[in-house]
Amino acid sequence: MFEDLSPEKPFFSYLCDKYFYSSESLTFVICILTTFEITFWTLNLLLLYIEYNDIPAIDKYRIQKSRPKLRFQPEVVCKIKSETIKYKVLVLCLLPLLYQIFKIIGPASIRSPIPSLLTIAWQLSVFMVVEDTVFFWTHYLFHFGWLYKHIHKKHHIFKQPTGFVGPLAHPLETLFQNQLGIWLGPCLIKENHIFILILWTVIRTYQAIHAHCGYDFPYITPQYYFRWFYNGPVEHDYHHEYGRMNYASFFTVWDRLIKTRKR
Repeated sequence: MFEDLSPEKPFFSYLCDKYFYSSESLTFVICILTTFEITFWTLNLLLLYIEYNDIPAIDKYRIQKSRPKLRFQPEVVCKIKSETIKYKVLVLCLLPLLYQIFKIIGPASIRSPIPSLLTIAWQLSVFMVVEDTVFFWTHYLFHFGWLYKHIHKKHHIFKQPTGFVGPLAHPLETLFQNQLGIWLGPCLIKENHIFILILWTVIRTYQAIHAHCGYDFPYITPQYYFRWFYNGPVEHDYHHEYGRMNYASFFTVWDRLIKTRKR
């Protein structure tokens, strides 16, 4: 499979030439989309198994124990299915445009070697800070008047969230609250590598599913170790149950500053 791979030819350059007709645009779209799909379905299928089975050792970490499990009744499945498809179609249309934007302001390198760990660490940190800032302020605004009634309310139909709820959003919310925050950081960096963008896709997809999972798991989540500054499902569950407070994605900084943090 990798017989043509060599130290002189970086891995993603090899993939581009071998499987994607030497099209860097196609390589970018397929790599990001595949990463999202694998992460999304792996985590959500695990949550789906937990949702359908009563496992006392796991169920004790459910946040909203007073409510019955969703069990994904037919109407719930139908709603989530249709909205998930719409979300994925929108993202699929957005990614080729995003690659062209990267070409203009600074390429998403596919043919260069994978960057150093230091470069990966600081770029991902910048992405998280930028995304958290954009998400907080757009999310905060989407809870006012007309914007909430006609756009964001759609995301709040479930008082008890689950991992599949993440894509449940109006197209304008998907663009300005979700995708803008996700990709503004890489656009500001200007010197991106496809490997870092793949890692970023995993991190952001994990964060969205973790926030909506409905369980406060110990030991295996960042919030368990950094609860004082890292947001998690406890905060976001409160946000869905009461429709207010806890507007940030990754961190607690903005919610603390604006006095909107609540556990």
